[in-house]
This record gives sequence, C-alpha cells and structure tokens, in this order.
Amino acid sequence: MTLPATSIVDRTRNWLRILSRRSRSSTRPDQQIGPFSNAHDFTVNGGQFIDINELKINYINNVISTRQAVFELLEPYTCLDATKDSSARYPPPRCHPDTRLKIREKLMRWLVQEYDEWKMLWVRGSAGTGKSAVAQSFADSCEEEEILGASYFFSRTTGRDKLETVVPTLVYQLARSVPEYHSFVEHRLAKDQLLLRNSPPVQFRKLIVEPFATLQREHPRKPIVVILDGLDECAGEKVQREILEMITNAIRTNPNLPLRWLIFSRPEAHLKNIFSQTLDCGREELIIDAECREDVQRYVQDRLIEIKARYSDMIHADWPPQDTLKELLDAVSGLFIFASTCLNFIDDPEEADPISQLDSLLSFVRRSQGVVSRNPLAALDLLYSRILQDISPSVFETTRKIMAYMCYRRQFDPDNILSSAQALCNFLRLDQHAFYKATRGLYSAMSVPEPGDAAKSQLHFYHASFQDFLLDPHCSGRFVIGEYEAQVTFLQSFIYWSEVYFTHFHACDDWNFDEHKHDLPGLTWASDDDRSSLSQSIIGFLKYGLSDDMLDMRWDGLNEDLHSQLSNIDFRYSPPGHSIAIAILCRLDPSQPVVRIEPSGPTDYQLLEYFNLVIGNGIAKQARFPLKLVLPSDEWTREFFFIGHGLKSVIVWRTKSGHSHRQPVYSLRNDREPTEAEISKYRDNLDELKWNEEEAVLAMG
Repeated sequence: MTLPATSIVDRTRNWLRILSRRSRSSTRPDQQIGPFSNAHDFTVNGGQFIDINELKINYINNVISTRQAVFELLEPYTCLDATKDSSARYPPPRCHPDTRLKIREKLMRWLVQEYDEWKMLWVRGSAGTGKSAVAQSFADSCEEEEILGASYFFSRTTGRDKLETVVPTLVYQLARSVPEYHSFVEHRLAKDQLLLRNSPPVQFRKLIVEPFATLQREHPRKPIVVILDGLDECAGEKVQREILEMITNAIRTNPNLPLRWLIFSRPEAHLKNIFSQTLDCGREELIIDAECREDVQRYVQDRLIEIKARYSDMIHADWPPQDTLKELLDAVSGLFIFASTCLNFIDDPEEADPISQLDSLLSFVRRSQGVVSRNPLAALDLLYSRILQDISPSVFETTRKIMAYMCYRRQFDPDNILSSAQALCNFLRLDQHAFYKATRGLYSAMSVPEPGDAAKSQLHFYHASFQDFLLDPHCSGRFVIGEYEAQVTFLQSFIYWSEVYFTHFHACDDWNFDEHKHDLPGLTWASDDDRSSLSQSIIGFLKYGLSDDMLDMRWDGLNEDLHSQLSNIDFRYSPPGHSIAIAILCRLDPSQPVVRIEPSGPTDYQLLEYFNLVIGNGIAKQARFPLKLVLPSDEWTREFFFIGHGLKSVIVWRTKSGHSHRQPVYSLRNDREPTEAEISKYRDNLDELKWNEEEAVLAMG
C-alpha cells in the first residue's frame, strides 16, 4: 500500500514543531538574523504582512471545524474504489427496473422489521445470477432510507481484494454516516496513532465493535446495515474466514450492536461450512426460477428497445421478430450475466450493426444448442470463445498481453501503480492504435475507456466469469492465459524499462532511485500534458519492483526474446536493500545458462574471488533449485547464484541471520573489483543483522 503525502494533521504538527523551535531559539532579543540582518535606512512600499500566529490558529481551527482530520488519517489505509458510489465502479451493476423485487423486499424486511432475529444474512448465488446488482440496488435503497452504514464491493479482477483495507474503508464510511461515531473514532485515533498499523482483528475490535458498543449503551439506535459483496473474491480462503470470524465474534460478544451484516458471495464449500455453524445468520439464495426468467426477459426486451432506438435509421420497428426474440430468451436461460454479454455483443459499437450481430449470435447458439440447454454457464464459456475467435490472429498476441496483465494484475501490480489503461499501454510498449485494434473485439466482455479517458481510467472485465474462463484451460482451450506466459510477457517490459531508466538517468550511480522527476524516452502513447505522469507511473513501478507473489514462482525456462534481453543488459552493483531487476529470476530452470548455481568459466571464478573478498572468506553455499524468494526463518544462511554469461555476468547473494527476518540481496559484477566502501557497507549490514560467523558455520555445516 502506497502512503500519500503528509496529511493535514501531520503538516499542522510539523508546523507547530518548527514554530516552537523558533520561539525557543537561543537568539538574543536584540540579535538580528537573516539576509537583512545588517540592513538599515530603507522603506517598504506596499506588501502584505501576515500574522503567523493568526494564520496558524485559523489553519488548525479549519481542520477541526470541518472535521476532516479523521478522514485524512484513514484515507491512506482505505480502498475507496470498493465503496458503493466510487468512480472506479462506474457504472455499477444495478437491478434493471422492476426486477429482483422479491429478494429486495425480503432484505428490507429483514433489516427494518425482523432485526432482532438475525444479525447477519448471507445471500448466495452462482456466477452470473446478479448478486452484485442486487447488492448495489439494495444499498441504494438503504441510503435513501438513511440506514446504510457502509459497503465494500470486493473484486479480484480489479485488485479490490485486500484484507488490510477492509476495516479502514468501513470505518471511513461509518464515520460519515453516524456523527457521534465520527467523534468517537476521531478521539480514538488521536489517542492511539499506531492503531491503523495494527492487525485487522485489532482494528475491527477497537474501531468498530468497542465504539458502537459504547454508543449503543449511551444512546440506543436502530440498526444500520454493512454490505460486503463478493466475499468469495477476497484474496484467499484464509482471509475470507478471518473476515467472517471477526463479524461472528462481534455478534457473539456484543449482541446489542446496532450493525447488521449483509454478505453476498458464491456458494463456495468453505463458506457453506462457516455459515452452517453460525446461528445468528439467515440465508437467502438467488436461483434461476420463474421470477428470475421473467426479470431477465424484461431486461433483454428493454435493452433491445434501446438498441433499436439508437439505430432507428437502419432497424425496422418490428425487429426482432417474435420467434427470434424467443430463441434469444431461451438461450440466455434466465442468467443475467449471459444476457448482459449477449446484449453487449449485439450492441458492439465497433460493429455498429445490431441485426447482423444478433444473427451471428443465434447461429452460434444453434451450433451449441446441447450445451445451452444443459448448462448456461458452459454456454457462456462458449460465447466467450466465440468473442475471442473474431479477433484477428495478426493482433491477438497483443490482445493476449493485455488480458494477461488483467488476469494477473493482483500479482504483477498489487498496489495498482500502473493506474490507467494508458500507463499500462506504455509499459507494454503499445501505441494508441495498437491498443484499440487489439481490444476492438472485447467490448462485450470488458470495459475499454475512450482515448480521452485512458490516462485516468483503468481496464476491467465486466464479470469475474471472463477471468475464470481465461485461466481455466478446460474452458478456454487455446485462449487460456498461462501463468508462465504472463510472467515472461510482463518481465520483458519490466527489464526493458529498467534498462531505459538507468541508462538515461543513472548510468553512474549504481541503480539509485532519486526523487527527481524524469520524462522517459520512448513512450508509445503520450501527450505533453500527461507525459510526466505516465513516466512517473512506470518509474514508480520500477522502484517498488515486482510483488512477492510473482517472484516466488517456479519458472520453466525462457523464450528467446527474454534470453536476448538478459544477455545484453548492463549488470551493475546493487546497494543493499535494492536488488537489481535481474535478480528476480532466481527461480529459473538450472539447465538455462543465463541463471546457474555452478560457476562456469573464468568470469564466474573471478566473481567468486570478489565475493570471498567481500564476505572475508566467510561461510557461504551454492543455492539450490528451485530457489525460494524468502529464505527459511530463524536460520543462518548465505547463498549465491550467477546470472548472465560471456563478458557480462553478476553474482547475486542473499544473507539471512538467525536473529532477524530481514533478507538483504546483494550483487557484484565482473567488470570491476568491489570497493572498500562497498565492502564496509556490507559489513555494517552484517552487524545490523547480528551476523555471527561461528554460529553460521555450525548451522550451515
């Protein structure tokens, strides 16, 4: 998580500290300081004099009176993109008018009339049954009735799936909804400034459970609802269990809390097991019944009316014929996501020919009629295949790169540093024409921003089922996005921009990331207005590097393009704490000559001599494949391996102390001997690690 600039509270505190230091300075009353200390006999004409004390007081009063301090403290830890009305979710999925009325009425009755029976309600449904639309529409209704406390809409395809952001995001919204709670949280955060760095269960207890328990004892209030949509999309079963444990523990220990928890998810086995053991929890299921089919029919008919109105110059008033409409309705089988994808296909703006698109769609449906009648979700997979088949083979490899990033975004870019479609295009070295040509056929399954919005808007799949399809070889076949393939694609661009950045701006300072802003040469899609921000997005990504999730994977080999990049890159010394970009290849197949654990040739033996010089001929061992990104905890370890070949090679080693969880990465290149300063710096780091050579020798054998 990237923390923003200093908050108002911190800036105020720093300002007061500076002023107090000045007031306590040792300057004599008659002593003059500054550039005009010896000036005399001059006159100031005009000018504006500012009372610093008055400005200081007004500034502090403004922060307090606007009551923004609590939000400034919380915001760095939140994911506001996951809230009900965030721009990142626009337009959010909503129930079509006059659809899903029965379940929405049940939910309102549960919250308003029967709130003493269940403190939590689980609404489950298979993929594509419209859970998020129901959650959004119900949240809108609750907001109108002033009974919405907070919401969090999880999404693994857009990175809204991190546990550490859930509690701060809920607290942020609850503070806006409940004024007395706002004051309580404000005082608690002021009293405990480390609270937002505590674990999620501690935050949940101190920032939600305890404040509302206290407030309820003092001034009882009717319940408000907290909505968690797509819990199954939160990162990992363990995390999902932890969220439910926090809620169930709160319900059990504080039954009078005025909070009701509404949770939407797929009926995953582990969630079924947890909810079956929760007594204070009701259950509702979204199923494809007669009412659902009627709702989908209404949605399809209304969308077709909109399409017909938009293309009135080319579509007859009686389109589509009744038999054609019935065939389409039979195909979608009451599944909202299938219906939505079909209508997006018909209404594809790039084709601009709804009649031909509908005919093409129904031809596909007839060919796969058996699958459609058996399983609408399987038919949806076939429709996704049909969409991808229409993309020209000449551009599909570019399309695949874009989809690969989106499928593995949580691993490649967990902090969403490449925060826009245009930033991603530049990182992948795609120009505007290539990007829109590659995404032209994806409008049915993916939101693609217009060129004017691409610098501030991100790509996203309309539904998680498309990502599921792309990652499952049994569903997608030749269109599958493999993990290794995605890694290599992403790593190529990572290495390319690393070389560009350091060659142009840091050729002589050993991979030092400075605070200066640089405009990268070679951007493929940029204007004078956004060149700087796009450059900083890529440089920021290079600075923070690849995520642990990506690094700690097994690599089966390298393709020729990546091999060439690795052999040509300018290896250089990396100061402790900044592993060089190439060191991320620590899990490559040992049969590949570019990464190896055995010395090969005079260059490697020269590197070993340098290495022994740095470590003072201490204990070290060859790494073993497959290497682990994180070395075992509480062990004494110093291991090394080689990268590169020919005239350019580097030896990389990691050191870990039995008394520390730090694991610095170091490297030496073969074209120069390590300096005394570098050796001294490494020895200082050993002291910080409390490295004991004798104990290391005994432990490492």
